[in-house]
Amino acid sequence: MKKNPFLTALLLLLLYSALPACKKSSHSSSALVTTLSFQATNQSMSVGSPANILFPVVQAAVQEVDTLHTTVIAGQYSDTSSLTGDISIHIIGDTTGTFTGSKVLATYEDALGNSYNSSGDSTDKVTITRFSKLDEGPVTGSFSLTVSGSAGTLTLSNGQFTASFLN
Repeated sequence: MKKNPFLTALLLLLLYSALPACKKSSHSSSALVTTLSFQATNQSMSVGSPANILFPVVQAAVQEVDTLHTTVIAGQYSDTSSLTGDISIHIIGDTTGTFTGSKVLATYEDALGNSYNSSGDSTDKVTITRFSKLDEGPVTGSFSLTVSGSAGTLTLSNGQFTASFLN
């Protein structure tokens, strides 16, 4: 069977015109999916497994605290959720990098209403891997923290976040 050059050209033209429709648009209509997750382990309990915590609403913002230029990463449940609790992580600065010890301040409230605070311990570590300063741009990173309160001391490990930047 002979190939018809006209049909071959027509098929290639159709295929070529269909390819752009298969490409993902660079202007995505979906919003950034934010999450902040970690494992909370009570250091005073010798029995039990870590609790996996996931906050679906996460925002990052630059704030002035007294004379310090800080970034806050805040995770919480949506207003319509019956779940309670939140976390707020402050770091000194507003760029990518690793922040440790006294450059990190965290507060965490668990589902029972217990409040915990970090103490600037040398094991506290927050790493920001991406920091978009565009409104609603992504801020991503990881963390491990030790927080204490009247209910005991918790280790917050394997922390990961994707936050939406508030300009």
